[in-house]
Amino acid sequence: MATSPWTPLLEELKRALAAHDRASTNAAVQKLLDQRAPLGQQWRSVCELMRISGEYTLAHRAMDSFIAAVGSSPQALYSKVVLLTQTGRMREAYDCIAKLPADVPDRAGHAYVLGNVAMTLGRVEEARERLETAVKYRPGWGPAWLTLVSAVNLANDPLGEQLLADGPAAEKQGPADLARYFYALGKLHVDRKDPDAAFAAYDRGAKLLKQETPYSRTGNKNIATSAMSGYPDGMIERFNARKQRDTSRPIFVTGLPRSGTTLIEHILASHSEVADGAELNIVQHLAVQAGGVSGEALESYFAKGGSPDALAQLYLHLLEERFGPNGRIVDKTIDAGRFFGLVATALPDAPLIWMRRDPLDSAWSCLRTFFIHGVGWSYDLADIAHHFQIEDALLAFWKARLGERLLVVPYAEFVEAPETWTRTLLAHCGLEEESAVHRSHTTDRVVLTASALQVRKPINRDGLNVAAPYRRHLQPFVDLYYGEGQVVPGTR
Repeated sequence: MATSPWTPLLEELKRALAAHDRASTNAAVQKLLDQRAPLGQQWRSVCELMRISGEYTLAHRAMDSFIAAVGSSPQALYSKVVLLTQTGRMREAYDCIAKLPADVPDRAGHAYVLGNVAMTLGRVEEARERLETAVKYRPGWGPAWLTLVSAVNLANDPLGEQLLADGPAAEKQGPADLARYFYALGKLHVDRKDPDAAFAAYDRGAKLLKQETPYSRTGNKNIATSAMSGYPDGMIERFNARKQRDTSRPIFVTGLPRSGTTLIEHILASHSEVADGAELNIVQHLAVQAGGVSGEALESYFAKGGSPDALAQLYLHLLEERFGPNGRIVDKTIDAGRFFGLVATALPDAPLIWMRRDPLDSAWSCLRTFFIHGVGWSYDLADIAHHFQIEDALLAFWKARLGERLLVVPYAEFVEAPETWTRTLLAHCGLEEESAVHRSHTTDRVVLTASALQVRKPINRDGLNVAAPYRRHLQPFVDLYYGEGQVVPGTR
């Protein structure tokens, strides 16, 4: 049997994947694309491989090859829409699906994607119209309801009654979609100021997700412990002295979810020198390259011929894959404290910012938020308390280790004195004063997190003391986080 002329390249790709060799994997895919290998439907798998590894240029080229191979069918073009949303290219995603027939992938799904993307673009009225169409075609559909209610005060809006009426239809969904419906229902009861009903709805949604999402307290703690291991005084500075390139392009903003990180990202992204920002999650690729997050893993990686510059080059390459070559970028990766050893070593010029919010407000906000990528600890008050304690330990460790390089921003203080704190942020990031950052709510940009609508409002105190009406329900968190019998600060 004759050997296909593409067999050697495919074998090269397999060997590179088996060896976890990023450069060789990319090179093999590049050759297959350049030589227009007839891989047919397999191009979709190649696309997904490249997307997961953060190689967005190759991912989009592979998707185009897949579409060409299957004849540019509407369903294939919808696959491109999905890729565009996954890689943060929301305006292109909107334009692409808007050109497809209204029944692709189906009428409800078509309206939902248009509505969801419109919401991220800040087109709230259009989003509502699209999402109402989605639940018309698929009554009780949790994902559509969840996005729809985020833009509406349901206290007196007739949409609230429609949401309640959709309950029986919602109960016929699978656990993941049903959970989303209950998160939407919780929002209804929050707007109607019924804390008992609100907590019950969120709690049921969280319990459904907890069944679907494995979570290990031990695993979480072990990762954090490793992240704080092997970084004696002088180690990071020793490797920083070997810096070979400017690494100031990224600005890291981290902290617990719902702690104000999106607000800080949006303020900084309003500056003329800052091109954009998002929850990038690309530092994990540095951990793969280095073989872990501990100082011991770094020392071993360097002993085998690796270098801080190689890690910096990888990070900056993946940043450019997402945002192009120009402008500074806010990396708002949640749990970035678990990678700060890698970041501080490989990217010595990158500013580091950690947001802090009242723990009880944070706990309630995390419990009531549906996190699209799944946050296993957020479905249970005891797990939330455990995770918060781990984050406290990480913050204390890195603040002691990094000193002034790590700026801690208390959310409550920020919203009480936004101009003062914004100037502090600018100085920490090496940015000049500009008026746009003080009116960031007018900045037109894509925001992909649950805070997309909040950051389009002027800075306010609405996020303070939000847990107060739910204090009784949050007692399990209070007992585990503060200790039984302890008085919670601010609740006397």
